[in-house]
Amino acid sequence: MNGFPWILVGIAVGLILALLVVAVFRRRKEPRRIDYRSYFVMGIIWLAFTPVMILLPWILHGEEPSLGFSFFFVMGLAYVIIGLRNRDKWGKKVEVSPTASRKMMGVIGVGVLILILGIVVFALFR
Repeated sequence: MNGFPWILVGIAVGLILALLVVAVFRRRKEPRRIDYRSYFVMGIIWLAFTPVMILLPWILHGEEPSLGFSFFFVMGLAYVIIGLRNRDKWGKKVEVSPTASRKMMGVIGVGVLILILGIVVFALFR
């Protein structure tokens, strides 16, 4: 339990930095645009990254393969699907409406709160 206060301090600092980044990006007057080809490329990179990271402990140290990195596979698969479903929009910049932007910020905020709550509960009941 010696590191518990530092975990909370780290969470608070990370949350403050995230809020500052969000505030800076929301103040921009130019419309936000999405390039779906970038989603596809990023998804391919994550899909290629996952097997390497899963097998790396086994290759380097002879340990059992770690499935902890399977999250990256799911994330990469989601990005590839998003990119392919919007293949007709590749090369075109698609504007994001303000209501969709607000909804996304709400979803991200709820996700961050759940993450923080999970870390605190894990630290308390460890």
